Amino acid sequence: EAIARLHAADIEVILDVVYNHTGEGDGAGPTVAFRGLDNHAYYKLDPEAADGYLNVTGCGNTLDLAHPRVLQLAMDSLRYWV
Repeated sequence: EAIARLHAADIEVILDVVYNHTGEGDGAGPTVAFRGLDNHAYYKLDPEAADGYLNVTGCGNTLDLAHPRVLQLAMDSLRYWV
């Protein structure tokens, strides 16, 4: 509804999403999303890392898009918004 109103006012809307990491940051960051649901399913973990996370994104964590649940989440989001 909000997007339709903005479009009616000739305002374009750009949605910028990132599917390779979340705002939870590293192991010291707050638990605001997936870590609280199923840390091992949603994130790539590295037992040798100090905080336990594989960080190839530079943001402290990397989503495990090879996990079916995580891939489904990303694909469902793309299907909805695109």
